[in-house]
Order: sequence, then C-alpha cells, then structure tokens
Amino acid sequence: MASDSSVDLEPEFFAKMVESVGVGVGIYGEDGQYTYVNQSYADLFNVTPSELIGQPLWEIVPAIEASNFDQYWDSFDDDDTREAETRHIYNDREVPVATVTTQRSINGTAYHFGTIKDISVRKAREEEIARQNERLENFASIVSHDLRNPLNVAEGYIGMLQEDINRDELQLVDNALDRMGVLITELLELAQSDREISEMTAVSLKTIAEDAWGNVRTAEAKLDTPEPDRRVMADDSRLQQLFENLFRNAVEHAGTDIHVTVDTTTDGFYVADNGPGISPGKRDRVFETGYTTEEQGTGFGLGIVQQIVAGHNWEIQITESADGGAQFEIIGIDFDM
Repeated sequence: MASDSSVDLEPEFFAKMVESVGVGVGIYGEDGQYTYVNQSYADLFNVTPSELIGQPLWEIVPAIEASNFDQYWDSFDDDDTREAETRHIYNDREVPVATVTTQRSINGTAYHFGTIKDISVRKAREEEIARQNERLENFASIVSHDLRNPLNVAEGYIGMLQEDINRDELQLVDNALDRMGVLITELLELAQSDREISEMTAVSLKTIAEDAWGNVRTAEAKLDTPEPDRRVMADDSRLQQLFENLFRNAVEHAGTDIHVTVDTTTDGFYVADNGPGISPGKRDRVFETGYTTEEQGTGFGLGIVQQIVAGHNWEIQITESADGGAQFEIIGIDFDM
C-alpha cells in the first residue's frame, strides 16, 4: 500500500473549490484516505465531515478494492478526469452517485479531487420505468396470446358464412375482426418497441423497406426505394417494424393508391408520400400514443415509430414532401461505408 502523503492545504483552497462546484466534494491522497470532504458529501450518509476524514476510499466505494487501489491511483496522470456512476456506502446508507474525479498536484503532492452527486431520484425513476415496461410487455403478450385464438376462430367462421351468405353485415363483422387483429399486433409492438437496442448490424435499407412493404396491405399503392442502395447500422427487425408502421400510416391517411418514396439523405433517410400531408399544427401530436385522425386508425403506429427511432439514438421530424404529402425524416444515422 502506498505511504501516507496527505498534507495540510490552505483552507482558502478548499473553500474556493467547494464554492465553485456546489455539490458533494471528497479529496484523498496517495494513501487513499480522505483528506477533506464537505458537508454536502457527509449529508449523504447523515454524518459530519470529520467522521469521513481519514476513511479509506475502498471502505466507502465498493467498486474500488483495497488490493487494487495502488493500480487505480497509478492509472491517473496529472489533470486526468474521469466520470463514473457507482454506489457509495457508509453508516448503513447506500447512495447511487455520479462522480467526476480529477488528479491535481499541489506543491508537488498529488491529490484526487472528486465531485459526488446523488442520483437516487433518477435511478429510482429509471428502475420504475423498467418495471412498468416489463409489466406492459407481459400484459401485452398475455392479451395477444389469449385474444388471438378466439379471434382466429371467429374469422374462420365468418369466412365460412360468407361463402354461403351474401350479407353486408358479415363484411362489417369481418372488418371489425380485422381491426381487432391490428390492435392486438400494435399493442404488442408498442410494448416491445421501447426495449433498448444493444446490437446493430449493417443492413440494406432497400431490402428492409421492400420486405416491410410486403407485410402491409397496400392494394394499388406504389413504393420507390433508394438507388443506389445504402447500408445502415441498425437492428434489422426493429427497422423493418419502423417501415411497416410508416407505410400503414401512409395508406390509412392517403388511400390505397398512394405513391410512397424511401430515399437517403446525407445523415439519414426519409419516407415520403403524395397524400394530403400533415398540417404543421398537428405534427407535434401525431407521435402521441392513441392519437389518430382516422376512424379506423389505432393511434399506436407512429408512437411505435418514435420509440424505435429513440432506441437507435436517432431523431425523427415531419416535413412536407415534394408532392405536398407527409415526409418523415430520420436523421443521425450511421451508414456502413
């Protein structure tokens, strides 16, 4: 273990540092023992600063072990700064914190100057969101499974009846069953689309768009895809899901004879159509879950699109296409060169 190198520093020096950061402050030397802490840091553990002075770092920060402290210390150069999120534990209190640690030399002696910010509220919120998403996905999966079987049975009987009976009422029932199927699919997609995307590969934008087009009821609609083809870094399944929902949205709002274009830009791609477009006053609302201007729309599709975009760390915006229709531009994309 390194020898004790702590020295008394000018009180004015500490005062200026504490005043400048306005958060918890801890300073330790080559021996790993706290030389100085401020009241904000001590308040995290409901103790006085004097109780923490002299405590070794590894007794409060489990991520740093006593046997590895010398290696940790030597890995810093003067003026090196590192950020981390970790846990600090003392006096039976565990606090998630964000830290910024900088090595400084004063009168030839090195110290680590750290700012420590309590992030308990943010971490609790993140954990609650994760639990809510898990519950939502489980609920959607159960609903999807339990509703699809009777729905398939009902669709089968309607098909049989329509072969023998020509009644408009049967077509209305068939349409209602189709809508229920779309609602079930999009509910499950909405629950799953908020998952974090951890792995991306280079995929063909043209191929993904064409595969998505094949999964959408487009009737007489026409699709143009980019030439030459570009490859983007993405989760291929989620990207296809994005295209499918944008294509469905176009057909629902502009009709089955719509002309849809997918093409690239310098930092992304867009999906445009020649339909009536989206007025500027409604563009901020269309991504709200459940919002729709169409009687047959579910209001889920564009919410799913936005979540997939966010999961890739991309951005999406709505503009007017060259034909006066709607244009969804996705930017911030890495192309595979």
